Amino acid sequence: MATYTQLDEQEIQTLADDYQLTVAEFEPLDGGNGNSSHLIKTQEKTYVLTVCDDKVFDEVFNMGQLLLLLEKQDMPCTRLISTINSDILTSYNNKPIMLKAYIEGQVHDNLNETMLFQLGIQAARLNQIAAPDYLPTNHPFGHQLFPKVIGLNIDKKYEVWLANELTHLDNNLSESLPRGLIHGDLFNDNLLFENGKFKAIIDFEEACCYYSVFELGMAIVGTCLDNTSISFNKVSALVNGYQQVRPLEPIEKDSLQTFVRYAATATSYWRFNKYNIEMPSEAKANHHWQMVKIAKEVSAISKTKFLAAIFK
Repeated sequence: MATYTQLDEQEIQTLADDYQLTVAEFEPLDGGNGNSSHLIKTQEKTYVLTVCDDKVFDEVFNMGQLLLLLEKQDMPCTRLISTINSDILTSYNNKPIMLKAYIEGQVHDNLNETMLFQLGIQAARLNQIAAPDYLPTNHPFGHQLFPKVIGLNIDKKYEVWLANELTHLDNNLSESLPRGLIHGDLFNDNLLFENGKFKAIIDFEEACCYYSVFELGMAIVGTCLDNTSISFNKVSALVNGYQQVRPLEPIEKDSLQTFVRYAATATSYWRFNKYNIEMPSEAKANHHWQMVKIAKEVSAISKTKFLAAIFK
């Protein structure tokens, strides 16, 4: 998690006072986008304190409510800590703050098939939980946002391609597809494992009530790559685990290829918008092209071959 907001020892302890905690050690954490997080250690336990730099209170409050709901459902995910007054949020410089229990586990850049099978099971469990009505009904970087960058002529070739992908999606997303609660960003860095065993899903900032099969599409793009191409053995393990809990409906199987393509396209949009518009970065300005390559590779496979490679 990034450290856009710097906190010193006195500020950390002042915030910890709301939870009746005495800080023994603390350190900033790296990674993530839009948050500033610190690892806080007391004599008894370890926590993560997160300042939500780019979100308003209502959004963060809803995310906190979701985490409490998931805890009641015994989902392996972040556990929110409430203040001594039972508040789920505090604030610093008018920015919302959450305190979470620290989860022992590691992020792995390369998940094996056994780990992906476990991920599939947990993703399906999550998707079966009834979506609360306070969640958005569009994905936070879904196709409804693509027009925002089309025609800016920052990267004309990409923008023309994105416009064509938008047309394809508009013609192929069926309203008959099941919708439900999804995490929406199941990439490796949002998953924790310990000794090869699944430990937790973290970072629910993109959670929404959306097409359930989009969860698999994004998880495939986020966890099933070998170098820069999709490994269908990995995809098969992920989908097999998923179907142990929630068998895909025929319309979802038929749409899976479209949603893998959609997930890659959506991720390319996010990267293009982030690193060329919101937070320009010369080093990452072309980062979106990796996902364009994946989307093109997926679209070039016949549906028969695509499905046969997954549903063995």
